[in-house]
Amino acid sequence: MAFNRGAYFEAAEMFETASHAAGNDNDLKALIAAFNQVAAALHLRFERGGRQASINLMSQAMLALDDMKPARGGVDVERLCVELAAYTEEVRAAPRDERDGLKHRARIFLERRRAPKINRG
Repeated sequence: MAFNRGAYFEAAEMFETASHAAGNDNDLKALIAAFNQVAAALHLRFERGGRQASINLMSQAMLALDDMKPARGGVDVERLCVELAAYTEEVRAAPRDERDGLKHRARIFLERRRAPKINRG
C-alpha cells in the first residue's frame, strides 16, 4: 500500500479514487476521507516541512476516526488512532522555527520511521 510505503501523495490520489468508487456508502467514504487527511498531513510534513497544517489535518482525521473504533472497513482504526495521536504529539513537540539543518533532517528521518500505518483489523 502506497500509504504504508510513505508515498503519501500517491496514496492521497488513490484515496480520492476510492472515495468516488464507494458510491453511496457514507461510512466508507468517511473512513477514506480521514485516510486522505492523514496522507495530506504526512505529505505536508515530510515534503514541505509543514508543522501546524499537518497537526491540524491529523487532529481533524482523529476526530473523524474516533467514531469508527475499534475497526471499520477491515482496518484497525483503534491502532491507527493510537499511532496518530502519538505522532501528532511528536510533531507538536518539534521546534516551530526549525526548518533546515542537520538537526531538522535527523528529526524528519526519525519521524518518517514512526509515522502511522494503516493496518488490517
